[in-house]
Formats: sequence, C-alpha cells, structure tokens
Amino acid sequence: MANGIVVLYFSRFGKPLQTHHKAVLDLDAKAIAKIKGYEFGGHYDTAHDYSGPLFFVPDDTLLLDEAARLGIHSPNDLYGGVVPYLFVKTKAITHGLVDPDAERPPGWSTAFAERVREIVLPGYTIFSNRDAQVAARRLLARGPIRLKKPLSASGKDQTVVTTLNELDAVLENIGAGEMATYGLVLEENLRQVRTLSVGEVAVGGLRISYHGTQRTVADNKGQPVYGGSDLVCVRGGWDVLDGLPMSPEVRAGVAAARQYDAAAEEFHGFTASRRNYDVAQGIGADSRPRSGVLESSWRVGGASSAELAAFAAFARDPSLEIVDASHVEEFGKGRRAPADAIVEFQGDDPEWGPLLRYTVVKPQDPQLRQRIRGRCGEAWRGLPPPVISSDADSRVIRFRSRTGAWQQSHRGKAPIGYSEPDDAPVPDLSKYECPESEDEYRHRMVINAIALVFVSLMSLAGFWLVNAIAHSCSRSMDPVRRVEDGRFTTPPIAPSSSA
Repeated sequence: MANGIVVLYFSRFGKPLQTHHKAVLDLDAKAIAKIKGYEFGGHYDTAHDYSGPLFFVPDDTLLLDEAARLGIHSPNDLYGGVVPYLFVKTKAITHGLVDPDAERPPGWSTAFAERVREIVLPGYTIFSNRDAQVAARRLLARGPIRLKKPLSASGKDQTVVTTLNELDAVLENIGAGEMATYGLVLEENLRQVRTLSVGEVAVGGLRISYHGTQRTVADNKGQPVYGGSDLVCVRGGWDVLDGLPMSPEVRAGVAAARQYDAAAEEFHGFTASRRNYDVAQGIGADSRPRSGVLESSWRVGGASSAELAAFAAFARDPSLEIVDASHVEEFGKGRRAPADAIVEFQGDDPEWGPLLRYTVVKPQDPQLRQRIRGRCGEAWRGLPPPVISSDADSRVIRFRSRTGAWQQSHRGKAPIGYSEPDDAPVPDLSKYECPESEDEYRHRMVINAIALVFVSLMSLAGFWLVNAIAHSCSRSMDPVRRVEDGRFTTPPIAPSSSA
C-alpha cells in the first residue's frame, strides 16, 4: 500500500502552459510518485477526500496563503517553492532599485538586493516608466542593455536596446498594471554568453545537488531559446557539490548561486525543495569577463526532467554517488531521440510547432571520474552505464548493483552515503572513507607475491655472483707452496673483508 499521494496543482497565479509543458509536468509528477513510493492521484481536487498524505507538484511557485490552504507547511510537502509576494518568484528580485525613492511593490526587500549586489550583473529593477528612463541612462553609458520581462522564461521576451528611443518602444507594450506588479529588469548585455545551471533539490529523504551548462537552440521561428541542460549530479547537498573538481569559472558560479540562495531568507516565509539558479558568464561592453546570477527557479523547470532522472538513479542504487543527466529540447520536424533516451514529448505543439523533448542519463565522463578517483583511491571505479526502464510511466533508471562485493569485504559496516550535515563539533569523516573491494584486495596480494619472488631471485643471483668472483680471484693468484709431511699444499684464501 502506498504511503501517500502525489497530485498536480495549477496555481491561480500561474501563467498558461503550452501543450508540451503540461505533458512534461504530468510525467515529472509520475516520476516523483515512483521515487517516493506514492500513488499518483492526477490533478488535485478540493472536493475529493484523499486517504493519505498529499505531496504537491505545482505548475508554479506558490504564495504563502495559497500553500497554507493546501496544507503545505514545509519543503517536504511539495516539489517547488513558496514565497510571500508575487514578484518574489520572478527575476525582478535580482537587482536593486534606481534610488531610495523609486517605485516598488509591497514587500520589496532592500536587504536582499544588497546581499546579492556583488554576484549579479550591473542592472536595475524598475516598476515605473520614469525609473526605467533613469536606469537606462546610467546603464547605456556602459554599453547596450538587455530588457527582460520578469515573468518570462526560456529566453523569451528579452530585448537588447542601445538608445532611449528603443527603450520607449519596449515600454509602450507593457501595461501599467503589469509594470507596477512585476516590473521590468534592465541589466548589462553580455556577449559570448555561457549560462550555468546550479541547484539543490530534495524529494522525500533524498537530496541531490548539481552544476551544469545550458544550451541555446533556434526555435521554429528561428529565435534563440533554451534548448536544455547538461548536469553533473551528486548525492547530497551544497557541501557535497563543493567537493567535486571544477574549473575556476564553474566554482565561482556555484559559489554565487549559493550566496543568492542564502539571501532568499530575507523574504519572510520563503521555503523551497527545488532551488535552481542560472548564472551567466560572458564578455561585457568593456571586453572584460563578467559573471552574474540571472534568476532563480523555485518551481518545475527546464532542468527538472534531468534532476528527476538522476533521483531515480540514486534511489535505485544506494552505492551510486554521481551521474551525468541531460535534458534536450529540439525544434523542427524529423527529430529523433537517442535509443537510450526518455522521450517526454514528440509532436506538434499548437503554439511552439514541431518539438522533441527527452532526457538521457549518461555514463560518467572518464576525465571527471579519473579526477575524482585520484581524490579517493578506486572507490568509484567502474560505475556501470545506466539502463533505461522500458516502463514508459515509471521513468525509472535501472543500474546494475555493486553492493554485493562491497558487503562481502565490509561485514558489519553501515553503507557509506551523504546525508544532511549534522551539528557535531567534529565533522563525520566517514564520507571520505574509500573502502577496498574484494577485487582490489586480490590484486594487491598478487602484486605482493610477484615482488617477493623477484626479490628472492635477485638475492640468489647476488650470492652466486660473489662466489664466482671469489673463485676467479683464487685461480689468478700465484700459488705459495710449502711442504707438509712430504706433500706440496696451497694455503686457503682468507675471506674478503667486503663480503
């Protein structure tokens, strides 16, 4: 019997979803039900009398009062997040205001903006046309600026402007109510941009974290849009993610995302089980490298399918510590997914046109595995490639178990895994333990035997060589003859002092 029920919930403040988004949301909710061991109950119905605990998968970040009415009181009750005001769930919170007297919605947090000021791109959030003019004049002195509607996603509704006249043309298409509620983001425009995805997600008793890179593709109209993410996922939270080898640029991006995440506590009542952050790295108008957190995602997002595929892998194999998971979106007709992919949507979306969405959990990157192995002996040697379940509804990734050999050589020990950090004054060092498998023990014994035979042969050869040299020297010396009892004899040679 299931322990609870997973239900889909559509927020009254959520924006309309396209057909493919609804299909993927449904599959993600079913995947969560499998991971948690819950039943999938379809769409939430207020009139239905549910028999067990509910776990919600909302289409958007929820407001506090909305979550309270649903009985959501902690991150353990949903896959997503809860915020106190509508604007908090958008990219509007990323930048500060133009001045202390600028327009702002109720609940605006100057403290949050100050805490993230050093880890975001130069920019402003504005809630009136007057403030937009002030912000644009300051930023245009540096170079082109990018205007973004806070509610938009997947790279849509973004415009690069270089003059105030171009700004005015954008402002004409934004209603006064939308501007006052959600505002508009103005920030420095970057060239040669790479966008990182950094996140930490918890479902039930399992927590993962990841870093990765987003890709941009052309949609069916030829416009650049989000095309998926390639993630490196680890079992455990932020602290475990920090232990992975990374380039300096990626490590800086992860640190910035964590700082942005910590600053969210400035919004009273905020909570989230899914914490995803986009970090842009590119070239600024002054031709210097620039990096900054763009926005948060505390709801089902583009990377959710990859996250949940990684969750399924970790849930199936307790010894697994790290996987690569990729989510891919391709536009146009005739697209085909790889044979080992989980296809989430393939067809004509009424608004987006021909579209293919799929997820793949890939074997470990050899270079990454080698670098990790150097830090921890051979503990992660030979991670098996994933095998995709044939059950289209389960979306469970099957892995060949490696626990048997480990248990034979470690009787009585508890499995090693990552968990929530504890409050002990001395950190638990068990997660750094590198257990030796039975194969490794046998290999070490063979090497020791070979070494022993080699040393023995070398010793015998040395002994023979010394005797041969001594015998040769005795034959080359002139004999000293003396008479004893009428016979000639040769006195023995004394041992060498160097023998």
